[in-house]
Amino acid sequence: MKRVFRLTAVFALVLGLFSNTLAITWFPKEFTCPIDNEKNTFMVVGSYGSYIYSYPSKYQWLFFPLTDSPTYYICKKCHLTTFMWDFDKLPKEKINALKKILTDVKVSKNFTKYTELPISERLEIMEKVYAVLDQDEYWWERFHRVKGYHYAQEGKTEKAAEARKKSLELTTGFLKNDKSKTPQKMSFYISGAMKHFLSDDKGALEDLQKALETKYQEEGATAEENKNGEAGMNERLKDYIERIKSEKKPRLMDTQDDYR
Repeated sequence: MKRVFRLTAVFALVLGLFSNTLAITWFPKEFTCPIDNEKNTFMVVGSYGSYIYSYPSKYQWLFFPLTDSPTYYICKKCHLTTFMWDFDKLPKEKINALKKILTDVKVSKNFTKYTELPISERLEIMEKVYAVLDQDEYWWERFHRVKGYHYAQEGKTEKAAEARKKSLELTTGFLKNDKSKTPQKMSFYISGAMKHFLSDDKGALEDLQKALETKYQEEGATAEENKNGEAGMNERLKDYIERIKSEKKPRLMDTQDDYR
């Protein structure tokens, strides 16, 4: 399934070294639900800049638009819920199976604008939807990391921890797999991040140091891209390690505060 806004690791690493003052903008657009043909008005991205790679969510290796509420579409009638880039691109052969699982879906309140529903509630519906869509373990690792982030933003600490443990479990598996699709250096970063946000700073520092000592290699990237990715990630890793060790700088926490 094609993913609009899919960010390659090299792209995030290189552009993360730069910033500008432009704002993220959204505008409304009408979509037809593939399940019940209901007309829905959702938000689509108008513009954004490389500054998104310096937001605090970088410490969980998460970037816009995954961090923003309008990204998670939900039909006001049948409650089909997906990432914005998937809503009108669902495989036709899965429609009947999706209809079946949606019959049991309830929402906490009636809504006019889909962003009125908490992101975590939409993500819980998405988990049922994407279970039908045959996603791989790499997709699910990121999904659990996204869930952890948004649960934490809503103050649901126990659920955040549960989601992060699932992300960590999958990432640990990637590190043991020589054929993993995720670059090992990035897996060490993510593993360290999840351990940090699970209050295991000793384990976090060990993984972040291993990441610092691991060469960056992304499948399909050129030598120059890998070189730039290496430099960008090493800069992030050194900052991360210093912040965890230092008592003078703000601790990394689940907050929207800007650590830049």
